[in-house]
Amino acid sequence: MKNVKSTATGNSVQQPAARAHADELRWSSYARRFAQGERRAHIFRDLILADAAAAERREGLSILDIGCGGGFDKSAPVQECIGRVADRYIGVEPDPEIKVADVFDSTYRCCFEDASIEPESIDIAFSVMVLEHFEHPQEFWNKVHATLKDGGVFWGFTVDARHWFVTASLLMERLRIKDAYLDMLHGKRGESRYANYGVFYRTNTPDQIAALTSEFSSTTVLNFHRVGQLDYYFPPALRWVGRTVDRFAGAMGLPGSILAVRVEK
Repeated sequence: MKNVKSTATGNSVQQPAARAHADELRWSSYARRFAQGERRAHIFRDLILADAAAAERREGLSILDIGCGGGFDKSAPVQECIGRVADRYIGVEPDPEIKVADVFDSTYRCCFEDASIEPESIDIAFSVMVLEHFEHPQEFWNKVHATLKDGGVFWGFTVDARHWFVTASLLMERLRIKDAYLDMLHGKRGESRYANYGVFYRTNTPDQIAALTSEFSSTTVLNFHRVGQLDYYFPPALRWVGRTVDRFAGAMGLPGSILAVRVEK
């Protein structure tokens, strides 16, 4: 099987030179939009819709949203926008307390690995801020592979475990202060802020992903960076600290906090 690794800054291996250059230009445009401050949900949406447009020639376009509760990256309009291009729109949401929009043709209120989705039935699948939560990620990737049609694509948007934020996140979880800290900044879990499920970050680096996705025909990993990308996690008076670190990391060519992975069956 062919494995392709690339980043939004243009590094690539195991691709013909012309294709690598074309991919560099394509991915860099999305990275530039993020760096300039555009909302990440719109960038993620456009990555998915580009593949959906390429797949529309197939009869009965099926799109799968894994972790669909609460909208697409908390955006109901973006979730609806993706649904409008699908002939069949399927959602998976394991948390019974999270509301699922009525935009889906069918939904599964269980873990994706347990969902009775017909094998080889999905053209495009995606998840937003889900991959970091898998304790046993190979089970997830096996299910993705089984669910996609030949030529089908999965996009996963998550946290890049090479970023310092992951070290801080894991430390706060071990000290059992993460929820209290977020409550102080943003209010009650699951109401005023995101639910903050447990994290493992076991499929959150290019090397981890390469090892877990060897059965796919291609794997592409992108990284997104911008100054102020983690303002949410700082009190307003201290956001200059995170932004200073962001500027230093950018100057050093270090990864940003957001990772995207695209696999094709």
